[in-house]
Amino acid sequence: MKRSTWTAVLLLCLAVAASPAAAQERYTFTVGVLGGVGGSADSSDGGVFDGGSLQVNLGMITNVRTHVVLRLGRLDLDGEEGIYEGLDDAQLEYFNVAGEYRFDQGYYDFGMYLGLGSYKLKGSPLPGEKEGETALGGVFGIDGDFDITRHFSIIAEGSAHYAFFDDHSTIYVTAGAGVAFHF
Repeated sequence: MKRSTWTAVLLLCLAVAASPAAAQERYTFTVGVLGGVGGSADSSDGGVFDGGSLQVNLGMITNVRTHVVLRLGRLDLDGEEGIYEGLDDAQLEYFNVAGEYRFDQGYYDFGMYLGLGSYKLKGSPLPGEKEGETALGGVFGIDGDFDITRHFSIIAEGSAHYAFFDDHSTIYVTAGAGVAFHF
């Protein structure tokens, strides 16, 4: 099946599972956009926070204070030198599905999440160097959701990713902030 078909099936299953939670929370769905920094924690090509990152979050409440969130992101890895582990214009793209639990702190929610996903390291290989890779991986992260209005909030997030790459670094980190819309 195509990725779009799997995504549609997953969202349909999540919508059915979330119907009881809608009566207990102020909203059912969340769409967030974050920008930030990140990099590889186990590579000598660049620092941990040398690259820029962009991430889109699509979340749904499944139970009280429990969310399922799809995270689609891109992390630029080329740094100042323009080369990352034999790849020119290197980028890490990822798609994660994570379960998240939120703790109410009064004026904001603090969350922790754990998930699985797909990772793709891409770029133009230099002569004699290995090409990018695609692999499965996992993510662990923390986030904060600061309510501005009932349907709008400021979000901040930090995460650590582990991709099962054979020929490239495997540990990546991101930190970002952005906005979220709840409906």
